[in-house]
Amino acid sequence: MTTLTEDIKQRAYDAGFDLVRVTTADPFAAAGAAIRARIGAHLMDGLDWFTAERAEVSANPRALLPDARSVIALGVFYLTDAPRDLTAPADPHGRVSAYAWGDDYHEVIRAHLDRLAEYLRGLAPPDDAPGATRLFVDTGRMVDRAAAQRSGLGWYGKNTCILTKGWGSWVFLAEIVTNLALEPDPPLGANCGRCEVCLHACPTGAFVAPYVLDNRRCISYLTIELRGSIPLELRPLIGNHVFGCDICQEVCPVNHRVEARLRHSGRLGGGRAPLEFQPRPSVGSSPALIPLLALDDEAFRERFRHSPIKRARRRGLLRNVCVALGNIGDPVAVPALIGALHDHEPLVRGHAAWALGRIGGADARAALAGAATSEDDPTVQTEIHCALDLIRTT
Repeated sequence: MTTLTEDIKQRAYDAGFDLVRVTTADPFAAAGAAIRARIGAHLMDGLDWFTAERAEVSANPRALLPDARSVIALGVFYLTDAPRDLTAPADPHGRVSAYAWGDDYHEVIRAHLDRLAEYLRGLAPPDDAPGATRLFVDTGRMVDRAAAQRSGLGWYGKNTCILTKGWGSWVFLAEIVTNLALEPDPPLGANCGRCEVCLHACPTGAFVAPYVLDNRRCISYLTIELRGSIPLELRPLIGNHVFGCDICQEVCPVNHRVEARLRHSGRLGGGRAPLEFQPRPSVGSSPALIPLLALDDEAFRERFRHSPIKRARRRGLLRNVCVALGNIGDPVAVPALIGALHDHEPLVRGHAAWALGRIGGADARAALAGAATSEDDPTVQTEIHCALDLIRTT
């Protein structure tokens, strides 16, 4: 006869989760303290919504559900068998983080959570109160990695990702806080040992120490969360990333072993990955960049409907595309970048100017000189003059 906890775990697997563990609803004191320390050290600048007050609530499940007894930590494997060789066959192509190749994981996993939560709400804790739940999938106030670590779902990697024994770090995390008293699982004894491959692979030097990320230098932050201009000194280091970055996961030996095992077993390869995480034709793992510069607001919304990429917004994505094209340096992009010099968004115009300065050539120089006489935004004017100076010195 199975216990209630075992039954819930099986129902979680049936609902579509690949990993499920349980921990208590006790506060995550260490995680809360670490977050507050990093906020104080300005390592989370730019995430204005992540305040010390939010950290206090996020690290206490009972602040989220007053009569909480347990936290169910869940994981869904998302890596698909899309080609990992992103060498552009012809026109310039960009890189998209693997988690964004398919449908928006928030929507997909929320449907899994709703199925499981419906069952939980029909259960009654010992005092016969109604079953209560709070659901989290990277959108609410929950320190999901702390829940994953304490429940034994995985362990903290030095790249700040959660690593799991079965699926590596290629997992989406989710949680259900419940007033059911469930049997907690112990943390794992695993760790990264002496390995620091991920720390040294980061092109922008975002890791200031093992387990400590400087948000301001992370390519994922720069291409997704940052709403303004990408710092000049970091642009050349971003390469052709236009949404997110997987470098610290791609170099991880744990992930290498996981991927080899999953390919051998058939979970990767042959199109067997979950349909919702397969690369969408309109997104893919390596989109052609030049056509993206032609997207107006309506076309952007339509192309990236139900895609995580919509989070960057049109102006953010086109900003990133300009940077990627400047780093690739192919003159074939010059006409499209000249067109972007006249975009209605100053953010796009400024980064298009930077890209034209990087690529150079007579056409780029003439377009920049013309834009210098008509541009009325002072920030874009500065970008244009810097780009012209760059062309003159190369």
